[in-house]
Amino acid sequence: MHEAPKLVKIEELTNLLLLHIPLKECAARLNLSYQTIRKYASEPEFLDSLRALSSSIYAEVVEELKHERKSLQQRMLEASDKALERLEMLINSQQEGIALKACDSVLDRNTETARNKKIEGDMHARFTIDPVTLMHAALTASELNTAVNQKQLPAKTGDFEKDASTSSE
Repeated sequence: MHEAPKLVKIEELTNLLLLHIPLKECAARLNLSYQTIRKYASEPEFLDSLRALSSSIYAEVVEELKHERKSLQQRMLEASDKALERLEMLINSQQEGIALKACDSVLDRNTETARNKKIEGDMHARFTIDPVTLMHAALTASELNTAVNQKQLPAKTGDFEKDASTSSE
């Protein structure tokens, strides 16, 4: 929406709220979605101007915004409870496919058995080698290299043996 029409809608919203009309009714009268009206009413500039006009209406709008958020969370919780109850009934279905899907759905919602369970952890390994061990490893590598060059040991690279004569060239 362009800035000018939005400003007109916000001004109309302010006027309707000053008439003690709830946000849902304002949305219907302004032909806007309830979510859009909530977004406009939640903007800090809008709330500041509303507070300047009427502190009681400001308090009502803020309370309605808070209440609706709680209501949405509460509705989601209630719907989740109903969905779980329904899944529990479907687990006992005579049709094996339906029972299997219900069991699978319940298990996926359990964090301990979900297939898409997140595995958290530090994937970085840190190794510390003391100087004595490092010197010993370097000496061992040098001895092996000397043995390979003197053809005392075959040189291995992966699955293929390397001819010691080609390594000294």
